[in-house]
Amino acid sequence: MKRKAVMGYARTAQPDADAVFTVNMLKIPTKHLLLVNGLLWTAIGIRIALIGVDYYGRLESVPWWYFLLSAIVFAGFWFMFTGVVRKYAARIMAMTEPKTSIFKTFSVKGYIIIAFMITLGITLKRIPQVPDSFIAWFYCGLGPGLLSAGIRFIIRWWKAIKNR
Repeated sequence: MKRKAVMGYARTAQPDADAVFTVNMLKIPTKHLLLVNGLLWTAIGIRIALIGVDYYGRLESVPWWYFLLSAIVFAGFWFMFTGVVRKYAARIMAMTEPKTSIFKTFSVKGYIIIAFMITLGITLKRIPQVPDSFIAWFYCGLGPGLLSAGIRFIIRWWKAIKNR
């Protein structure tokens, strides 16, 4: 049965009872997966940092040690994300297909961790007992950590493209 691509989906010419639509995985040239990851992590890092800055703006006063806490959180995430970037960059560089689905970038475990982190972040913002000051200094540490990981993905992509 011949398939026809329609807006990111492959649709059968004559629908069968089992499946009308089959998701066609979004594939890009494998050599650009590092760039896509880098742009995604950079955008998320900027967004998280801006949320932290917004929460800093809500505070009546900002003690100097909040900035120290942000720096400590950043340092922790810097080291954690260094390992993550190394692991997933190696995973991407080992892929041999000319085109790869962007969803193959992370392992199942990686996606579970991402889902947990997103859920935790949303939950923290919604719990009234969590003070705005915590969100401010924590997000101002986490955001730059994610941003730096994104930049490292982009640097690895640039080096890989130059060496080809």
